[in-house]
Amino acid sequence: MAIICYVSAIDPAQPGTVHARYVHFDGYPLRLIAELRSIWATTTRRDTQVLIDAVLAYDWYYLGSDVTPDTRSFRHQHPVGGVGVTFDDTDPEPVTVFPLSRAVDLDASWVYVINPADDTVTVHTGDGDPVGVHSLG
Repeated sequence: MAIICYVSAIDPAQPGTVHARYVHFDGYPLRLIAELRSIWATTTRRDTQVLIDAVLAYDWYYLGSDVTPDTRSFRHQHPVGGVGVTFDDTDPEPVTVFPLSRAVDLDASWVYVINPADDTVTVHTGDGDPVGVHSLG
């Protein structure tokens, strides 16, 4: 199911602003939190900053810790082992930067904010309201 979301991290220089990447598929909290936990535990070896760097590298068709370099993908998509399948990596888009107060402008169902200080992910509705905090561990 194509539940559109953004996965992001707070900009330390501007605490109300996030740097985010688009995720096109399977953005519902139950699934995406499980994938972020799995990527964090396996691919990034429990290093939350490495997780942030990995997910902010591309816009994603979907995230999945089970993705391998041989994972089948559509034309112009690129599997990134242990992280997911990119949306289009021929000319990567710049990261999306926005204040959480303007999340409603994104037309996404969910916004996930990864916090390296305490290894958590805060789930926000598409209008930016926080609805839960989940530990990565």
